[in-house]
Amino acid sequence: MSDFKKTLTAIDDAVGAHIKSNRKATAIVTGWVLVASISDVEDPESDGYILQASARLPHHTQVGLLNMALDDKKNLSILATMRGLMGGG
Repeated sequence: MSDFKKTLTAIDDAVGAHIKSNRKATAIVTGWVLVASISDVEDPESDGYILQASARLPHHTQVGLLNMALDDKKNLSILATMRGLMGGG
């Protein structure tokens, strides 16, 4: 097994374990997308990101998950602002 396949399997196992420990043990992960900010210690001027998805997750599903995450973050921000304005903490 290649290093890429080993690490992808490790991420998949970790995502599954994380979901099961924070949701119901019967929860099944059907797909995931990971976005990470990266930098190179040898080249501080370089930065970027890496995107990795679960094996065989179709492109349209990856885009859907990313859109859902972005929408969710926007909605949570709006709710936090509204609570702050209304004195709800």
